[in-house]
Amino acid sequence: MKSIIGIVGKPHTTYTDRYCICALDGYRRAVSNNGGIPILIMPTQDICYEETRPKFAKDLTEEEKQDLITQINLCDGIILPGGNRIYNYDIFIADYVLKNNIPVLGTCMGMQLMASIDCNQDREKVLEFIENKINHNQIPEKYVHKVKIEKNSRLFNIIGEEIIDVNSRHKYAITKVNNAKINAISEDGIIEGIEFENKKFAIGVQWHPEDMSLYDKNMEKLIKAFIESTKK
Repeated sequence: MKSIIGIVGKPHTTYTDRYCICALDGYRRAVSNNGGIPILIMPTQDICYEETRPKFAKDLTEEEKQDLITQINLCDGIILPGGNRIYNYDIFIADYVLKNNIPVLGTCMGMQLMASIDCNQDREKVLEFIENKINHNQIPEKYVHKVKIEKNSRLFNIIGEEIIDVNSRHKYAITKVNNAKINAISEDGIIEGIEFENKKFAIGVQWHPEDMSLYDKNMEKLIKAFIESTKK
């Protein structure tokens, strides 16, 4: 039986200026191509996210939290995707899956969210603007820089290579972790990956493996390992 993988929906504006909650198609394809069934996890508050900054969003009610839990419980694993804003529902979902040992893969901002929960701080307090020589925000490029993977890590066990090439679409990077393990560093010293030991699967990477899995065998391995973990 295939695993159901929940992809947390993010606010977006269409070309006709209509608002929607969506997932980028790379996530859908990555899950579908590697043995999973993708579904969208929708926020439960009655607000317009495109018009509401996270700091002005209302707190989740207990009913709204329970509705999120109901959606999560439909899934065997969760993907925390990239994006530009982290809302209350993002924080609740990430915190819930980590505390309840639900397999989770965080990409880009999703990894930053995992790190902020690990440090019990707002995302902004664990981030710094990147001013290194490498431009980490090169959206169209298939490969941007190299990453060194810690040999004593689950990520290394999955990929089996110490140095890999990754894409890169971010301007900020995390500066610290608490209980999480740093498993990857870029060639200019940026933290590029974290993982939580003693979990079924809890890995965050700063790049976008969902898109790379369409052309890169290493990232296909990562997506497959995540989906496989949801079956155990």
